[in-house]
Amino acid sequence: MSYVVFARKYRPQTFDDIAGQSHVTTTLKNAISSGRVAHSYLFAGPRGVGKTTTARLLAKALNCDKGPTATPCNSCASCKEIAGGSSMDILEIDGASNRGIDEIRNLRDNVKFAPARGRFKIYIIDEVHMLTSEAFNALLKTLEEPPAHVKFIFATTMAYKVPATIISRCQRFDFRRIASSMILKNLKEIVKSEKLNINDEALALVAKYADGAMRDGQVLLDQIVSYSKGPVGADDVTRMLGLVSEDLLFEMSDKIKARDASGALAMISDIVNEGKDVFQVVLALLGHFRNMAVAKISKDLDSMIESAPEKIKRYKEDSGKFTIEEILYIVYTLSNTIDFIKKSGLSRVPLEAAVIKLTRARSIESLEDILAKIDKIEAGGIRLPLSAEAPRPVSAPVKSQKSEDRKPENKHIDPKASDHNSQSPHNSQPSGGSQPSGGPQPSSFNSADLDEISVAWSDVVNHIRMKKISIASYLQEGDPVAIEGNKITVGFPKECKLHMEVLTDPENKKMIELAVKAKLNMDVKIDFKLIEPAARLMKDGGGYDDEISSGDGSSPKSPAAKDTDPIVNTAIEMFGGEISEDQKLKRKSR
Repeated sequence: MSYVVFARKYRPQTFDDIAGQSHVTTTLKNAISSGRVAHSYLFAGPRGVGKTTTARLLAKALNCDKGPTATPCNSCASCKEIAGGSSMDILEIDGASNRGIDEIRNLRDNVKFAPARGRFKIYIIDEVHMLTSEAFNALLKTLEEPPAHVKFIFATTMAYKVPATIISRCQRFDFRRIASSMILKNLKEIVKSEKLNINDEALALVAKYADGAMRDGQVLLDQIVSYSKGPVGADDVTRMLGLVSEDLLFEMSDKIKARDASGALAMISDIVNEGKDVFQVVLALLGHFRNMAVAKISKDLDSMIESAPEKIKRYKEDSGKFTIEEILYIVYTLSNTIDFIKKSGLSRVPLEAAVIKLTRARSIESLEDILAKIDKIEAGGIRLPLSAEAPRPVSAPVKSQKSEDRKPENKHIDPKASDHNSQSPHNSQPSGGSQPSGGPQPSSFNSADLDEISVAWSDVVNHIRMKKISIASYLQEGDPVAIEGNKITVGFPKECKLHMEVLTDPENKKMIELAVKAKLNMDVKIDFKLIEPAARLMKDGGGYDDEISSGDGSSPKSPAAKDTDPIVNTAIEMFGGEISEDQKLKRKSR
């Protein structure tokens, strides 16, 4: 007798034997028992989940000598003929090869003839979506009002390709993918029945690779048994199917955690040299870190992770090496890598680029940890700005000896002064002068005041930020560069011309002047101008000169001076950061 493959030898012979489709089998059994069997059915779902098998069992139940019955006897002549595929009353048609209008016309002409021996003539059309539009149209009338002795059962993996006019004339059942645990149980029963020497880890790998299709799992088991004459282990399954072993995936995740880019690239090279599909490697890594995320969050790992018990235990242990944010970042990076491979047609390069990116990425902290650190910073008396981008901290310019010795009377500026102060220190009359008649005159300020304005300028920016973030973002690109009488000039680099034009609007200027008065208690006018980078350097006497630059290229706002700002220092300390050389050069260019 010729050899019968497992998928045929162990095909279900009753509705109860069908795994994972209880929502279908229960309905059909009840319909048969109550005599409410429809004249046409549509079975839709993935490959290998039992659509055709269920159609044959329904035919067997309707034509059994002891039926119609939900539990066919499997011993009568009709049941045996249907099981063997020799029944003249059960016509199985392949929709892919009999898709034309002529075949359907022949079918339509033959339905009027009574069955040869059974109660019903049953047409099972597999892959019905392959029929042409003309063939479907020819079938419509017969399908809607067939003879009482005819039943139609259609099976398809692409129900969306079946015309709505056909679907509306059928009872539709959607078959589901079968859980790996059910596939594994079936494979163990086959191994026990066939007395095969294959361990549970190898069977679990086969069930996982079957991807919800019972038939695929049985075919793979048949293939594996032929591959190895001795005991079959997980390594044999991995080699035969060209899979990436879970041990290799764990090793790759260790390389990523250890930031070992060189070791990770060497692993990729070995994988490629072994002839494995790089795209499948990326998919395997994606599934691996998905399991990591599940192990990090879920407690019911046995049902959530499709793997052997010892591997599930290792997922639980290794997930502790990563934060959930790091795992999600890796998952998103690998997902983008899949898109990169599909669009570019490359495979190895995108994977290597992704691995380098992952091994060079810094630790990713959760939002809760970041907020906690911000609270700690602000608890220390330092208030961070509300915008997404912190304003550039402004440090005091280096004063000349002449400006340091100058101590103007009643010129103290309190950056935290509020709007309700009744008298400004700057409204006092300079010594040696008399106040002219005709009302108070604007106060005059000097270069010493410019130094203090520069120190407190960030307070002015933050005050405006509470009212209008966009104006504050534009203003923080400029610096006070000169003061004449009661007018402060704010200088902007030439690349910030648009910023200056927006701030020149009278309404925006008024907002800035009110902010200066509120935070510095100074009643001044604001003016703007474009300056060269050298204009930020201080000349003797505390002012700024457009033409003067220091010999060493430093400026009053040199990187060294900026880095002494408390916000910068505290943020660097809390988040473990540093200022790169590129950023220092950019600051120098300003």
